Amino acid sequence: MNAVCHADYIIRSNIKIEFFPDKVKITSPGGIFDASLDDIMNGVQTYRNPRLVHIFDKLGMIENFGTGIPRTMYSYKDYDVKPEFKATDNFFIVTLPNVNYLGDQINDQINDPIKDQINDIGLEILKAIKQHPGIKVPEIVNILYEVDPSITADKVRNSIKRNLTKYVEHKGSNKTGGYYLIKK
Repeated sequence: MNAVCHADYIIRSNIKIEFFPDKVKITSPGGIFDASLDDIMNGVQTYRNPRLVHIFDKLGMIENFGTGIPRTMYSYKDYDVKPEFKATDNFFIVTLPNVNYLGDQINDQINDPIKDQINDIGLEILKAIKQHPGIKVPEIVNILYEVDPSITADKVRNSIKRNLTKYVEHKGSNKTGGYYLIKK
């Protein structure tokens, strides 16, 4: 919606949304209107198409507070990957990383033809460890509870011990340590 509201419709180009395994890239015609990238990152509002903004606001499709970019940045605060915002004179490009993407390392390991069978819970555990290196079992349980409400700490520990020892290691003491992906 942001790209639709802020596009420069005089430029003969379309809004382009590209999906990749590790990210989504949105390219909108028209650079930043009447502000700098720093201004926009700090929530400054500018309108290239004020009537469009007004219509979408009245329809409840946007909030019209100028907080989109700061809120986007905040939503990635707990992850290693961060969104990227690039502005040229004619285009505004937003790249949103997929926080569930495990990267080539895990995908190569998982797609290895001689791998052990890894069930859905095992894959979710790997994702949680990838996103939160050093995570402890209770935190994994909290994350996986959304996927499987019957998940328990024992199920997580058993899955790690039985199916994930090639991919996961525990570092530190039992009390203060956590789980990390094994780098190959």
